[in-house]
Order: sequence, then structure tokens, then C-alpha cells
Amino acid sequence: MGKATPFASPVSENPDGKVIALPAGQDEVIDMEVATGDILGLRTAQTLSIGTVTQIEKGEAQQLDVDKQCGDLTATGDTFLLPCADGVYFIDAAQPNLDNLHATETPVTVAALTTDGELLVGNDQDASLTIYREGEDPETFKVDAPNTQLIAVPVNERHDAVVRTWNENTTIQDIDYPNDKMGATLRVGLGVGQMAGGEDGLLVVSDEIGGQIAIYNADDVIRLQMTAPVDDHPWAVAWDSTNALAWITSLAENSLVGYKISAGVPEEQQRFSTVSDAQNIVVLSDATLVAASATGAGLQVINTQAS
Repeated sequence: MGKATPFASPVSENPDGKVIALPAGQDEVIDMEVATGDILGLRTAQTLSIGTVTQIEKGEAQQLDVDKQCGDLTATGDTFLLPCADGVYFIDAAQPNLDNLHATETPVTVAALTTDGELLVGNDQDASLTIYREGEDPETFKVDAPNTQLIAVPVNERHDAVVRTWNENTTIQDIDYPNDKMGATLRVGLGVGQMAGGEDGLLVVSDEIGGQIAIYNADDVIRLQMTAPVDDHPWAVAWDSTNALAWITSLAENSLVGYKISAGVPEEQQRFSTVSDAQNIVVLSDATLVAASATGAGLQVINTQAS
């Protein structure tokens, strides 16, 4: 149980939509996020490319060289956050550079910026998080385990939900960050893969080993809302707020499926074929899907409204 890793996909025969070939050295995308303005951040082992789909296709994306030890990329508003050994880089999506470093006392591999400006950081070695508030000393507090992912999700009329996962023991935990303490912990099936935030505390999570999509809500205390079986070896997840669909990829089937969750049980609504090893997906503001291959098969762009 736990210790899920991405499945190695078969070669994709006929991916849907448009596939953009990425330059050598920037084509094995291990992480992808989207900031305000539909600006993508594409992370490879040693580069971070930032730009819109159009800029990427024209070869006009801004490329930053990054350390391969840097951790999980996140985005809040118009800012990308890249946690690294020396701290967290705040990267303006519109004018990207590595000039704005928030130094930390220990190396970090996860970082989340709340909508009210509080920064939480951690790593994959220590069972703790540290919170930084403007004008105050940082506070470090215990959590249940080290950290694979850490994200902040907006909640209506309340502070953000901050949630962490640890793939080694397949757990998910909410963080009571206003009070500098951990919240409730739940087990995610047999092997958590990725999580992605939606709105009002919604979380879409893949159970890679159990072959499920899981929907959680953390608008107060984290709760499992529903699960459903999906194609084998799911991994990447995203929330489409335009159409209220939860999206999940299957690395075994090279599939991308959107589920409606309003009926209390995930119901399949749309299905597409992906590039191989689509380990990251995002949804743009017009509901366009973007999937990135981790093995050089390209950046896939799918207009869901045309399907």
C-alpha cells in the first residue's frame, strides 16, 4: 500500500486535439501548472518554461534554468512558486525570472501560497511545515508525515484550505494553518498519485494503485465525498470549473476522462486519447485541456467545446 509512481505508458497511436512538439531538453515535462492569464509553467528536470500555449507553440516561451533538486511547482494567481534547496522562488508569470527568492532555513520541496498571502513550506524528509507571515517570525509545526504535495485551495467566505499528501503511506491531510497546526488525516485508497484543487475546497485525487478517482472537500475538515473506478493506472488530475468536471488521465490506456460529480457519484461525460505518459494536465479558462508528456511525446491541447 502506498509508494505509487507513474506507470510507463505504451506508445500513443492517435492523440486527440493538437500536439505541439517541444524543444529538446524542454520536452520531458515532469510538472505543469497554470497561472492567471492561461500562462503555463512547464517543468523539466533542469528547466522551467513559462508562456501561453501560443507562445510555447511559436518558441517564444521564457526559459529559466533550475536545479534538478527543486520540488513541486505550484501557482497562486499570477505567481508560480518553485521550492528549492535555498528557499522558494516567486516567479511572476507575466515577467518570469528567478530574482525573487524567499529564503528558508532548510531545503524545501513543497510550497503553497494562500490567497491572503501566507506562505507554507515543507519537504519530503521532515514531518513538519513552516508558515511565513508578513512581519512575523516563521512558525514550524508537526504534520503526520513528510510531504509529496502541498496546495492551497480557495474556499468561499473563509480562509483557503491547505492540503498535503504523502505518497509513501497514501495519506491526505488538511492543515489548520491559521492556528499553526495539522488537521485531519485520511487514507487515499491503495496508492495516492496526484491531487489538484478546484473551488470552494474541492480536491480531485488519483488512486494510482487502486485505479480510482477520489473527490474530497476541505472547506472545513477534509472529507471524502465520492470515488469511482477509472481506467488502469490513473495519475494526472485537474478540475474544470467551466463545466464542473473532474479530469483524470490513465497512463496505461493513454486516456483522459472527464467526470460529472453533481449526482454524488462520478459519471463519465467526455473521453479523449492522450499523448503517452501524460503525467500532468491543466484546464485553461475556456475549458481547453492541456496534457504534457513526461517522455518527450509533446504538449497536447484539446478544445473540449469542439468535441
